Amino acid sequence: MGNGYDGAQEDLYHIVVTGALARGWNVLTYEGPGHPSVRRNQNLGFIPDWERVVTPLVDYLLNEKAAAVDPEKLALFGYSFGGYHAARAAAFEPRIKAVLCNGGVWDTYESFSSGLTPEMKELFESGNKEEFDKISEKLRKDPTTPTTFRWGMNQGLWSFNARSPYDFLQLTKQHTLKDVVHRIKAPVWIADAELEGFFKGQSAKVKKALGDQADLHVFRGAAGYHCQTGAGQEMMRAMFAWLHKTLGV
Repeated sequence: MGNGYDGAQEDLYHIVVTGALARGWNVLTYEGPGHPSVRRNQNLGFIPDWERVVTPLVDYLLNEKAAAVDPEKLALFGYSFGGYHAARAAAFEPRIKAVLCNGGVWDTYESFSSGLTPEMKELFESGNKEEFDKISEKLRKDPTTPTTFRWGMNQGLWSFNARSPYDFLQLTKQHTLKDVVHRIKAPVWIADAELEGFFKGQSAKVKKALGDQADLHVFRGAAGYHCQTGAGQEMMRAMFAWLHKTLGV
């Protein structure tokens, strides 16, 4: 199980690990480049080729923890931005038997750039780095700028280990499933939220690309927010029901 854009490894224990243990699953949580401990201790920002993170984990589980692992029931869960990581890794790691993305992330740049003003997006896409960075820095320091923009940009600069706002957004372009989705062979569960605020529309795009290989579960009502915040029990009921049915548990 891996977290997303800003979540720490230990968060997963309360979010989903306890539910997995209660249902008889063994769980390995991890952090990779861009996640808190790896970013702080190794100075590594997010990388697009997430199989470089997951394949060594699979090697470890099958070689060092073989007594606790059924290789035919090896599932990979990605939370929030981790939904991209899980799908990307599964495209290159055939030993993964089921993939769970909460939610699906088709194109990271498409999502992140949706928060830009038309003027800023035009500057960015025209390659005007100097002016784009100038405006971005002004907005970051302005207390009246919406928190979602200020936090999103600050976290992106840090987690991607980027030198400037322009460089950060350029890096996000590498985090897309467009050219690798056809390589995913395992069944995929994709969560979507009726009131999704960060990756709106992305889960549906992943589902469309995967077709019958994927199941899309749209959470509504009190569970209809990003990653089912505040409704973890409902998320786990749906997620594990699919996983048990898919892997015959």
